[in-house]
Amino acid sequence: MDSLISNLILFLFFSISNTIASLALPLKWLNPRNRIFRSRAWEKGGAIYQKLFRVKKWKNSLPELGDFFKSIFYKKKIQRFDNEYLEIYVIESCRAELTHESIIAASFLFAIWAEASVFLTVIYISLLLNIPFIMIQRYNRPRILRMIKQTKPVYGELAEDITIG
Repeated sequence: MDSLISNLILFLFFSISNTIASLALPLKWLNPRNRIFRSRAWEKGGAIYQKLFRVKKWKNSLPELGDFFKSIFYKKKIQRFDNEYLEIYVIESCRAELTHESIIAASFLFAIWAEASVFLTVIYISLLLNIPFIMIQRYNRPRILRMIKQTKPVYGELAEDITIG
């Protein structure tokens, strides 16, 4: 039990560290046209997350980092509908997705030192706590990019064809 608790504390440390590190990432790493962030054909522009998981029903009930830190870009609800704001929102959604994916990836490090049951518990918790946030970003981003595409983007052609076949 002590091993599980100490590893969960370490997991929390990794999660916080990943979050802090993500805030320092250069914007060029957060380009929604980057392969990692582009919508896949099977995601149907984010609609798959609504169809299978009813994401609209629960997405606003989850905490958002901007709820706790006012200096963090708030993504729970769109505050404005001008292109400048929407393009920043899209970039910040990439940051959020990458953060949660990085936390999941870091949890696999526990396989190096933790016993199998502790490792599997950490992986389970990591997936449980992070996949919903990834789904929210992958649901919202294509919808917002469609809004941007309807008018001329401020910061370049972010909203070009963004689907990977």
